[in-house]
Amino acid sequence: MKDAGLKSRIQRMKPGLLGRFLYYVLPIRRGVVLGNIALALGDVLDAGERKILAQMFYRHIALTLLENLILGFYSLNRIRDMVEVRGIEHLMAAAGQKKGILILTGHFGNWELLPMAGILHYPDFKGRLHVLRRQIVNKAVERLLFRRFYKMGLDVIPKRHSLPRVMQLLAQNDTVAFIMDQYARPGREGIVASFCGHPAGTFRSLAMVARSSEAPVLPVAGWRESGGRHIVEFGPPLDWIKDEDPDQEILRNTEAYNQMIETVIRRHPDQWLWIHKRWKIKK
Repeated sequence: MKDAGLKSRIQRMKPGLLGRFLYYVLPIRRGVVLGNIALALGDVLDAGERKILAQMFYRHIALTLLENLILGFYSLNRIRDMVEVRGIEHLMAAAGQKKGILILTGHFGNWELLPMAGILHYPDFKGRLHVLRRQIVNKAVERLLFRRFYKMGLDVIPKRHSLPRVMQLLAQNDTVAFIMDQYARPGREGIVASFCGHPAGTFRSLAMVARSSEAPVLPVAGWRESGGRHIVEFGPPLDWIKDEDPDQEILRNTEAYNQMIETVIRRHPDQWLWIHKRWKIKK
């Protein structure tokens, strides 16, 4: 898919010394980053533009890490004021259906800051927002990584064997966030679905829960703007795609979720997690 707007945005980007330094001196998974960009956006960007985008990505990661390090020294009011929430009417309308809310999101912007600031903006959701994540084996590391989440009233649910817990939370009209942009091994937890025009192992869980619960699925994106301000944006609920074949129904809706993530990536290509091996398919 050609996208002249994306191409022009990349050409205007300025990685600065920070982005170029990290790209050349600390090139963590640089081959993966460049390969992913070529795979997802190679129909639009030439080699020079892909290099600029990679440098912008390294700059973004450095800024995100720095932000998260200093958040512990900020007041709650300051953290809240760093983030503007848009589209809250979609969240409130979904809550009014009393079926629970399913959030479709990915690693956009500062993905650690945004949910915390969202709770600070809307404290009625404190204790009622649950994030599905892969379990960390080392419990001490898990507590360290998620301590701020717990402090803000966010709940982290291990993905494994989570279905009964998720259904219970939806029955309570709580909100459960699914991070859908990571690789899922095809088989028990994943299916092969198109993502940026290429097959990718994708979690089937969101589509399965949405079909069983009939809870609305709301896309949520976040990004950093110039000056250090952040935006988190709720979109309208996605329509359920019906199919006579149950497996095809799950596939078609999962691909619709992937397309939403693709849209966000193209809007803010420097602020997605290009370092992740998203397109590995194990035979």
